[in-house]
Amino acid sequence: MAAPAAAQRPDSAGPGLTLQQAVSSAREQNPDMLAQRNDLRGTRAGMRAARADFLPSASAGASVGYTASGIQRYGAQSFGESPDYYSSSWNVGLQYEMSGAKLLQPRIARAQHQAAESRIAGYEWSLTTQVGQQYLTVLQAGERVTQAQREVERTGEHERLARAKLEVGSGTPLDVRRAQVDRGRAESALVQQQNSYGTEMLRLSRLMGADLPLDTRLTSRFELFEPTWNADALVAEAIAANPALAAARANSGAAQTQVRAARSQYLPSMNLQVGLVGSVYSAGNISPLVNGQLNQMGAAFAACNDNNVIRGAAGLPPVDCSGLNSADPVVRRAVRRQFESSNPSFPFGYERQPLQASLSFSLPLFDGLARERRVEEARVQASDADLAVRGQEQTLRSDVRAALLNTQTAFRAAQLERQVADNAAEELRMVRERFRLGSANSVEITDAQTRLAEAERAVIDAVYSYHKSLAALEALVGRPLR
Repeated sequence: MAAPAAAQRPDSAGPGLTLQQAVSSAREQNPDMLAQRNDLRGTRAGMRAARADFLPSASAGASVGYTASGIQRYGAQSFGESPDYYSSSWNVGLQYEMSGAKLLQPRIARAQHQAAESRIAGYEWSLTTQVGQQYLTVLQAGERVTQAQREVERTGEHERLARAKLEVGSGTPLDVRRAQVDRGRAESALVQQQNSYGTEMLRLSRLMGADLPLDTRLTSRFELFEPTWNADALVAEAIAANPALAAARANSGAAQTQVRAARSQYLPSMNLQVGLVGSVYSAGNISPLVNGQLNQMGAAFAACNDNNVIRGAAGLPPVDCSGLNSADPVVRRAVRRQFESSNPSFPFGYERQPLQASLSFSLPLFDGLARERRVEEARVQASDADLAVRGQEQTLRSDVRAALLNTQTAFRAAQLERQVADNAAEELRMVRERFRLGSANSVEITDAQTRLAEAERAVIDAVYSYHKSLAALEALVGRPLR
């Protein structure tokens, strides 16, 4: 096969690019491919989280608060004026929970990760196939440019021959005009083919995720050979290695795991909690507290004196009431010191509460058939995934056989088209010889050139139809066949 031409210069000496380099670039730089690989980060994090979920969870917290002074009321009852209070607290807790769903979570996360890996492998193989097909399309466009250049050269040669015959008196101006029209059409076709080549090269660049110069040379070559594979053997390979089918099987496995996870909701769960708490509740102004205590002591002092009067009448010795005399400055100072010493400092005068721990078990009995619904939904999804696998297997069998038939047909068509092109080239040679001798006119030359150009384009299309059919067969089988 002839080397592909560049968009503007068929004899370009630009950088070379093999199919393997194009595929490697697409795998490393194609944005869609990179986005697909990002999904693995999420599934890996899911597996780590599922394993870490067997560890107890820990929490720590702290808080501060303020309560303004005022009269406290509860309903119609009032409890006197209270001072403003500043409060702060801390807490540390451990919690451990175990359930059937948690036991299955690592398996579910692993199945989801495997499904993501299979899906990405399928997408990567699909991208490889797309790059291969586009690489062939660019080569085909380059061959069409080369063929259009040959057509320009043939029409130019015919024009020179017509002019030479006109100069010696054996030709006519009409022959020259017809030759010029043919050359103009050939040049217009060349410009269109060059544009098509540049467009296809840009599409290849987009798939690769890189900017390719328009004079890039595609250096990989593909031989035309007869496909002699056995259809049953190719079907067996495709069933075993097709990436899309492997992804469907992984999804089916993940769906089966979800069924087991849904059933685990019937199992009991356990919850263990352990916590420590420290707090401080400090009065901003202790005077209301002191005054309240002194008022209570004044009432107690009066009651004590009344009691002493009764005891004196009964001949009993009096009780010492001096410690309750709220009018005594010594007593007042003692009460204030007592409140000052008992009022904790804010915000770090914490008093730790006793350790708290609890262990509870829960067994779900009835939740309005919600568990049954979730289990049935999981079963439906698993059944759908399994049916999708079976459907893909059936489709793959027929597609592989059809692709093999297409490849075999394309090979025979390419051979026949080459024979037609050889005959058309011989016809043009004979017509030119007759035109040179004056026994043929320019119309016959034009017809012969048109038939040869059509035959050459048909050869190009047939050859690349074969290569593209073979690439489609490789995509189905899941491995290269060349």
